[in-house]
Amino acid sequence: MMNGYYLKLFKEGNNMNIKKKIALAAIPAVMALSATDVSSKVLLMSDSGWEVSFDGAANAFYTHAATGNMDTLGYCSGYTTGGETAASTILGGGESGNVNRGGVIGQGEGGSDISSISVGLLPNVWGFTVKAPTKSGLDVSGRLGLYTHMNATGNSADANVINIRETSLTVAGSFGSVLMGRSLGIHQSNAILNDMTLFGVGVAAGNIAGTTLGRIGVGYVYADWYPQITWTTPGLGPIGAKIGILQATPLQSNTGADATNTKYPRVEAQLDYTFEVGGLGGYVWVDGQYQNVDRDTAESNLYQIRNTGISNLSGVAAVSVDDDQSDGIEVGGVGFGTRLTFQGFKLVASGFFNHGLGMQFQGNSGGNYSGSLDERGKARHFYGGYIQGTYDFGQGTNIGYSYGSNHLVQTGQDAGEINQRYTLGGGGTARTDAIQNYVESHMGMIWHNVTDDFRVIAEGVYSEAHWHGAGSQESSQVSVGAFFFW
Repeated sequence: MMNGYYLKLFKEGNNMNIKKKIALAAIPAVMALSATDVSSKVLLMSDSGWEVSFDGAANAFYTHAATGNMDTLGYCSGYTTGGETAASTILGGGESGNVNRGGVIGQGEGGSDISSISVGLLPNVWGFTVKAPTKSGLDVSGRLGLYTHMNATGNSADANVINIRETSLTVAGSFGSVLMGRSLGIHQSNAILNDMTLFGVGVAAGNIAGTTLGRIGVGYVYADWYPQITWTTPGLGPIGAKIGILQATPLQSNTGADATNTKYPRVEAQLDYTFEVGGLGGYVWVDGQYQNVDRDTAESNLYQIRNTGISNLSGVAAVSVDDDQSDGIEVGGVGFGTRLTFQGFKLVASGFFNHGLGMQFQGNSGGNYSGSLDERGKARHFYGGYIQGTYDFGQGTNIGYSYGSNHLVQTGQDAGEINQRYTLGGGGTARTDAIQNYVESHMGMIWHNVTDDFRVIAEGVYSEAHWHGAGSQESSQVSVGAFFFW
């Protein structure tokens, strides 16, 4: 789920010829956020000063994932506000119905094994950059990034999609640089760019389609790709900063009490500081975002109905209206972290807090397990982070370990919904989803740069997902694969 930025991340410390170094100037500035070690580009130059560079990567992994049985705490197969059901429908353990657990761990009723041959977190990438000769102190370049994957079989849509994640114009000068177009978001970008599973698989169980998730949803929220206008400041010594306006994200609940009127853009920003003390190199950052999303007339009416109990839709109990949530929702988040290097050791720590952004993908509902909004359309709170340590043995061999987790904070409606699951009732609508509490994972990885352009990787992951009032589930997996860069 990344882009051409990874090229500098991969090859940053290796020898490159002069033409390749020149080509790096056409890469977006965020590449400098990188954490790892490599970069190659094919550069074509004309006598008039035009430069055309071509870059990309291909990767493939074999992954075997084993998902355990759902360890339930007790679950009611149907609930309503009235009626009577035999007490035998309330389970003291085991499962009833199809619990929609979703998230980063398993989708089935019980345990299952899944094997796949697929791309990892990154799709295969074909990138093109065109840079004009410098005129009037301005460097103007354009970027196009095409992303493909192979995870689906046959002629399914997933097997044939070409995803254009990057299409942008960048103007650079003494004022810094301005990017206009579609590119990686600012908030949480450092978290994903410093994640060692950027070049691996990460948490894949139940998600072996498209690309895998890496640590997305288990340490940070995905920065994603958005239309934007972003200004990056010129060199200010050790201090760096950027700010942009981005296309706002609609907010979804799984009941239709959404907020999709994005009449204002989202604002994102980042401030970072680089330092060196003795042999210790350091990089720290803080980033954030803010947006306000209104409800349209239909969404507001539905929200009021759900909140007032005029109609008991989907078993939602009658509750009082939240005046501050009746029309629009203020959404925001802050991320922070550091990267420390000493000799061959590298330590990364990153965290976040957000309101209404979701557990995995910003604004996405995905059911109650990670939804930005609850049943009533009220924004949920989330927090999480990860810590990662790696060591470079030299000669291209590295080893790493990381732990991360994301947490969902229940709203009052969430708590009431869970209570209703255990209410004896004979009619009404059965609820077959559960509200996710938190997800955590341990990841170990070893990789070796066979050449400057070719890396082999082995990875092991253990994960747990927990649901409010509905138990937990475990998953483990192993992956082996390789990356080729050009």
